[in-house]
Amino acid sequence: MIELKDVRKSFDGVEVLKGISTKFETGKVNLVIGSSGHGKSVMMKCMVGLLTPTSGHVIYDGRDFTNLEYSDLREVRKEIGMLFQGTALFDSLTVEQNVEFTLKMEQALCKGC
Repeated sequence: MIELKDVRKSFDGVEVLKGISTKFETGKVNLVIGSSGHGKSVMMKCMVGLLTPTSGHVIYDGRDFTNLEYSDLREVRKEIGMLFQGTALFDSLTVEQNVEFTLKMEQALCKGC
């Protein structure tokens, strides 16, 4: 289960997420609908740890993303998958950073190989 508790996210003083609280239950189909530019992708990135909320909490299986040490966060990320519509890149990263992201993830996963 992933739970959002009063999640807020701002960029340059513009609040994109304004106190989102909800639960995404394990084993259930969850749907988020909204117009372009209303924070759906920002919310998803906060849910998987790609963005840190300005305030509030993201709780994944009882673990609070917002209070985890980096090593613990990496362990939780191993349990999460995310697929972008149309195999899009991370829009908040440059092309170079998108390529590096995959390489870094593979490197981290292969350390135990």
